[in-house]
Amino acid sequence: MQPPRLLLALSLLAASLSLAAADHIDTLPQVSQTLSGYADIDSIKRRLTSLPLHIIEGIWQFPADGATVVIERFNPDNTRDDGAARYRIVILRSPQRSMIPGTVMGYLSPSAKRGVYTAKIYTAGDGGSTLIRPKRFTLTLNDDGHLSFRRHRSSVYVNIWRLLPYVSRLGVRVRNDNPQDLDGCLRLFPAPVSGPVEPRYL
Repeated sequence: MQPPRLLLALSLLAASLSLAAADHIDTLPQVSQTLSGYADIDSIKRRLTSLPLHIIEGIWQFPADGATVVIERFNPDNTRDDGAARYRIVILRSPQRSMIPGTVMGYLSPSAKRGVYTAKIYTAGDGGSTLIRPKRFTLTLNDDGHLSFRRHRSSVYVNIWRLLPYVSRLGVRVRNDNPQDLDGCLRLFPAPVSGPVEPRYL
């Protein structure tokens, strides 16, 4: 195979895997589901430690309120073997007492650009323990310890970290000239290779 043809074949393969993964975010149900086995964060850490993690995988925390989630790979129906990476965001700890650990917050997939992910995330709640109204977002891994959230293809700015503790009062405002990628979360586990995301004082 000539080099140009090889490059073309590799490009087509990468594009097909990206499309296959992107399709999966559209399978996010209209209302959230709750998974078992997410009440003990230490057990989640042990499970993650035993796996060859992708850079996006791990335990993350929203700095405004301490809400904690895990981003992990999963196979939607336990049968697909197409090589496409698929991830889900699952709540581990929330200041909102009605929110149960194991509640699925959204799905995400890698885009063609390194460190950028397309996602579908719930943006409201039903007043209880269920999340509703999934919307598209772009998630950007700025480095191995910072993950920013931005509403996808929208002129409306959503303060995503208010989702968990105040899900019935989601903050929405029109975009202005302020930086757009300040909302998001910090990696808790595994520890960022670049060191602590914030200085720690003893």
